[in-house]
Amino acid sequence: MDRRGTLGAGINRVIDKVASSDVGYDKPKGVVTGFISVCDFVENGEIINNLAYLLSKKSMAVCVVDFKVFYPNLFDWFGGVSAPKKGDGLIRLLNSDRVEVKSIAQKTDDENVFLISASPNDDIEDYFNYSIPNVKRVITALKEVFDIVLIDIPNNPPLEFCVGALMNCQNGFFVASERVDAPRNIQKLVEYMLKLCDEIRNFDSIIISRKQEFAFDENSLNNLSITASEDREKLKIAARLPYVKAAQENAVDGKIYLRDSMFVNKIFAREMDKIVKLVLGVG
Repeated sequence: MDRRGTLGAGINRVIDKVASSDVGYDKPKGVVTGFISVCDFVENGEIINNLAYLLSKKSMAVCVVDFKVFYPNLFDWFGGVSAPKKGDGLIRLLNSDRVEVKSIAQKTDDENVFLISASPNDDIEDYFNYSIPNVKRVITALKEVFDIVLIDIPNNPPLEFCVGALMNCQNGFFVASERVDAPRNIQKLVEYMLKLCDEIRNFDSIIISRKQEFAFDENSLNNLSITASEDREKLKIAARLPYVKAAQENAVDGKIYLRDSMFVNKIFAREMDKIVKLVLGVG
């Protein structure tokens, strides 16, 4: 093996050690975490597929759920799965509380990671008549089956799949890129949700995704707060993920960057580990 190959293997051994190590937590059950994009140039699938891999290495059963019911795409980020057929997948769980979750969840090429998604072939109007209680029922059912549930949430405030997910996640992340509109989009969404519920406080962290060192004032994100009456709770930047071209290219081949890439960006791996610890309530 040449020097580059040795270096790549060494980095991957570090990733495996981080992913599989016991970092001092009790194995969780039914933890639901949401990810909602707040501006352009963000791809939640890139975060969710690598995060699911790291969690699965800790022997946890992980379910990734695509609530972007009009334009689902999480199945493009995982190997071993395909887009559900029309009328199959998530919509079956929404239509009946008698359907077994395990009959809907697709097993990916990682034995501990499962996918539940809407079908891209479903008609858009098929999802007009579902209510927030329908969404809550599905999330509750998933919590009972899986250790970790990771939800890709559409940023569509009038949509029940957006509001219902924001109401029923135990923790969550606003996912932003270095865009000037990101801070105001977060603040506007928070202010809207506070009129409906208090659970938006669970979304107290921001992930800066695909960071490219543009001229961007991070203080505009650090100064955001979840406000209610006299309270001022500051949002925090949880991770800064660099833009890694290979992470996108791996997905095209049905691969996961942290698992399958010979050369792993150390900053990307370190920041992903921060997200793992927040999901698990560590640190």
